[in-house]
Amino acid sequence: MSSHFHLQVERLQCGRRWIRRARATGASSRWAGARAHSRPVVVGAVLWLALGLASTVSWARSTPPEAGRVQSGNAKAGRAPQKAEETLPPPSGMSYTTRLDRTAIWVGDKFHYVITVDYSSEYEFVLDNVDKEDVNMDPFTVVDVTKQTTPLSNNETRLLLDITLANYLLNQTEAHIPQLSLYYFRRGQNTTSAEQAAAESLTVSGPTVGLRSTLPPNPADIRDSAVVISWERSRWVVPAVGLVALVSLIAWLGWEAYLFFKKRRTAPGPDRRISMEAVRARWASGVPSDFSDSQTTMKFLDRSYLNLKEYLSYYLETDTAGLTAEEVKEEMQRLGASSDVTQKVAKVLGACEALRFSGDGTAATAESARGVAQDVREILSLDPKY
Repeated sequence: MSSHFHLQVERLQCGRRWIRRARATGASSRWAGARAHSRPVVVGAVLWLALGLASTVSWARSTPPEAGRVQSGNAKAGRAPQKAEETLPPPSGMSYTTRLDRTAIWVGDKFHYVITVDYSSEYEFVLDNVDKEDVNMDPFTVVDVTKQTTPLSNNETRLLLDITLANYLLNQTEAHIPQLSLYYFRRGQNTTSAEQAAAESLTVSGPTVGLRSTLPPNPADIRDSAVVISWERSRWVVPAVGLVALVSLIAWLGWEAYLFFKKRRTAPGPDRRISMEAVRARWASGVPSDFSDSQTTMKFLDRSYLNLKEYLSYYLETDTAGLTAEEVKEEMQRLGASSDVTQKVAKVLGACEALRFSGDGTAATAESARGVAQDVREILSLDPKY
């Protein structure tokens, strides 16, 4: 019974060891699989974090500090107002005070910085080098320096030094007036002048003055680059067309102005229609009622010949007074007159020339004179060609 019991217990322990071993093997395999699957995720997260840190560091190095943000280290020390430099106190028997006529100034303002020094007769100041050219009050500009010594009742002397300064500082809220050294020497039994005594200096520490400006914090400089927005090439079509139209309009206006002034300079002549009407009336008034008298007929033909040429001069706008009948015909053909009018003019002029230059006037019959008068009347009824 006991042997059977021990056998069962031994089998149970073997089973437990097998189960534990199997569980341990499964857990290790699952852990190895989980590690194999999570390794890329971990590597990616590490790379992402490294890139993020690198970009943050580079951005912090390249980005300038914003205006109004509190800075630490050198930047804060650089923007902090300068402290007054430590100076030695004045010697016994000497005291000084400083005063400003204004506690705050604007850019471009002028203000007075007054130094008052009371000293005993033991001292004497050297003021030869205290002038506008020798006094340096950088960063302020020295405009004028006045100095005055006044004796006091207690055997002391008062030195009043008035320095006019100008401010051109920007982007600051206050500024410290630099210290100024005044040289003096001590009077003694063996020293009667400044050349015989050793010079000493009185260092006057300047006060702080407030600065005001109408400019915003960190204003853009006038030399800062501006962003230029370029136009697309298609947008230049409308301006180009407008430019061409403008040039054309200016050219047209110039041409019209030239013609206008040219017309004004040209002396206006008589109207052709009025002149032609006058020639027509003059000729009609000289037509005789009877052509039986040869002398009267010859004079009529002469007047008709001259009046017709004058009329043709207005009609063609060319001088025909010195032309013969053939030359007038050629000129009318050249100017494009109608063939009927050209043939009739040549016929009348030719007949007048033949009758005028026949010598005795026998050819001037009444019938031919009436035909010439009829043809001249028809020609003189023509309107101007142009």
